[in-house]
Amino acid sequence: MDDRGGTAAAEQAEQAEQAEGTEEAEGTEELVRAAEAGDEATVSQLLSRGAAVDARDAEGRTGLDRAVHEGRDGAVRVLLSAGADPEQVTGPYAEELPLVQAATRGHTGIVRQLLAAGAVPDRANGLRATALGRAGAEGHTETARVLLEHGADPHLRWKALTPAEWAARFGHTGTAEFLRTWAAGPGGPAATA
Repeated sequence: MDDRGGTAAAEQAEQAEQAEGTEEAEGTEELVRAAEAGDEATVSQLLSRGAAVDARDAEGRTGLDRAVHEGRDGAVRVLLSAGADPEQVTGPYAEELPLVQAATRGHTGIVRQLLAAGAVPDRANGLRATALGRAGAEGHTETARVLLEHGADPHLRWKALTPAEWAARFGHTGTAEFLRTWAAGPGGPAATA
């Protein structure tokens, strides 16, 4: 014991804890950057070294959030395989969901991955938009098809409009017709094809 009553050991422990926290923060930042860039090898390596799959960077974003936003299918696959939560809240204002984000951007492959990992097709984001509503509004017909095949409800309204009405409002006539046809028939076009 030193003349400070043993506080040197406590200070060393505190410094070690702070260093560990700094390393974790740096690992999280590196993981999020690698996911955003689509660097699957680095994402895998960081995860194997113990990086937390759903850790948030200084901006509150996760690797899955950034990978979905940028359309990085491979990085999304690695993160989901490592246990990333497909239902986590994402976006710069914590108002988004990975599935809605992917559908908005027309990242159909990522939509498939998220649904396979357990994302709920009709869960609305903080703005009350569903993935199908956003796919309709953006005219992403193939993305809408995948969502419908996984049980998305074509009748759910977002700001008083159905996905078909959103598609029509923004001039996506083909998508609007596809959604109207699906909503009108039992099983939609897949049942008649």
